[in-house]
Amino acid sequence: MKRFIPLLVGSLLVLSLALNIFLWSRLSSQSNQLKSAQASGNEIDELQRQNQELQMNRTSAADSASANARELARLRNEVGQLRKQAGEAAALRVQAADAAQLRAQLAAATQNLARAESALADAVKLSPEELQQVKEEAQSVQCVNNLKQIGLAARKWANDHQYVFPPDFISMKDELATPKIMFCPADAAAIRVTEWSQLNPSSISYRFLNANGNENDPTKLLAECPIHGHVVLSDDSVHRR
Repeated sequence: MKRFIPLLVGSLLVLSLALNIFLWSRLSSQSNQLKSAQASGNEIDELQRQNQELQMNRTSAADSASANARELARLRNEVGQLRKQAGEAAALRVQAADAAQLRAQLAAATQNLARAESALADAVKLSPEELQQVKEEAQSVQCVNNLKQIGLAARKWANDHQYVFPPDFISMKDELATPKIMFCPADAAAIRVTEWSQLNPSSISYRFLNANGNENDPTKLLAECPIHGHVVLSDDSVHRR
């Protein structure tokens, strides 16, 4: 019995030591697991913090983009208003220029009216013979103007047709403003018309002398008035007779 007790005590000590070693091992393992869990928790907290910062940055970026879009829209609206104002200013400048031109035309018309009134007052004082002379001079001047327009129209027509003059007056009707130019003011027998379709070539007052000609000889007669004797040369210069 006495021998058995030491063996029992020794067995108990060995068992206690083994149990302590097992418990220490388990405790150490649990401690490591706890540390690992704490590290994972810290990583999760850090990831959550980073995610929150990312969300905040995204919100800030979205707010900034929205603000930029609003500012861009505002600037575009201002540019549109400035363009509209610039267009209105340009229209006003055109209107101002037109108004200035109208004022100039009105001033010229007023001067012409004053001269006409003065001429009329002088005409009242003239004798019938003097009045006839004034009328004939005015008709002669108008005839010269007609021939000048005919010469210019013929040269313009020639420029578009290999520098060859037209065969007749009517061929260059597009270069003349009105068929009234075809009649000398002193031609009492002329039947004046306002449309080219109504014009009878045989009723034209003037004679076309260089039909199908050219400008090689600028002194060659282009057209003449048989009533006054005025002529227009191939270089569109007019000479009174």
